[in-house]
Amino acid sequence: MSKKDEKDINISKLDKSLEGQGLLEDADDAEYERTLAQQRREAEERERQVLEQAEAERRERERQEEKERERRLAQERIELMKLKSGVIDESESSIKEEHDQIRELHGFEKVQNFFYHNKVWIIFTIFIIAVAAFIFIDAARREKADLTVLMIANNGLETRQEELEEFFEKYTDDLDGNGYVHVEVIMIPLNSHSDDYQQQNVNSTKFLAQLQGGESILVITDSNTDEEFKSIMTPELPKEFPNNKYVDDMGMSWNMEVMAKELNFENMPNDIHLSMRTPVKTLGDSKETMQENYDKAFKVFKRIVDDMTEKAVEAGDKGLTTEPVHYDDSSLESSDSTESSENK
Repeated sequence: MSKKDEKDINISKLDKSLEGQGLLEDADDAEYERTLAQQRREAEERERQVLEQAEAERRERERQEEKERERRLAQERIELMKLKSGVIDESESSIKEEHDQIRELHGFEKVQNFFYHNKVWIIFTIFIIAVAAFIFIDAARREKADLTVLMIANNGLETRQEELEEFFEKYTDDLDGNGYVHVEVIMIPLNSHSDDYQQQNVNSTKFLAQLQGGESILVITDSNTDEEFKSIMTPELPKEFPNNKYVDDMGMSWNMEVMAKELNFENMPNDIHLSMRTPVKTLGDSKETMQENYDKAFKVFKRIVDDMTEKAVEAGDKGLTTEPVHYDDSSLESSDSTESSENK
């Protein structure tokens, strides 16, 4: 046999030896796992036996207590019968009136006892306090408007509240000093010729209520606004802006392409105006108070006029092409006559 063959045989024996060791190691691991499993089963069995024994002892204890209680009751019944029949008197009887001893409470036990006996009222009181606190905090955090604008035009702007508020906020100061600017645009579209009489009555009442105070100065109007409402708007604004074609007796005309883009209102009618109420004494405010509010609102009005006029001039603004829908008696009459002729 050559040395090479002997070497191959030795290598083969070594491989078999290693394989045998691996099998032994696997066998040892399996035996170890079986031992652990057996130990777990034995521990669980011991635990089960302990629990069963404890349960049996508890049942036996309860049985003995019940037996003793029945024995005592039977004895008391016998003695009670003897008392009633006069065989024995109370001094000879073992039946005594028992009173539960009142244990004096100390420290935290007193607190627990108080909460236990008054928990319903305590929970109710906590609920009331929580509701009151929520209302107070909500009122304290609620945004107070630095400027209020009334929107009474009935031409589609009532769907642009967010755009309008963001537009006015760009020109308004933080008047109340709370760190942010908030403008509230109140939507009250008015149309005296609407078929929805109930809604128009609600809106008219809401607008008239706003007129009782002198806080809301800026009003968005259009050509359909009632003449009686137009009459409370100041006609003096053209004097403040001479030679500005966008300012007339009704205020600032929004007949601008740049304005339609600002409000994201592609088909905005060309008859919308930003008007200002004439300062007068109202039911809720004096003329002086309303004049102060007017002066604050005029600063915003002037900023809007100056900025939007400049933008319109720079853009070569040609104005809006969407004509307004006029709601007047004549149009209604013609509409009625058309319907009548069609019915005939």
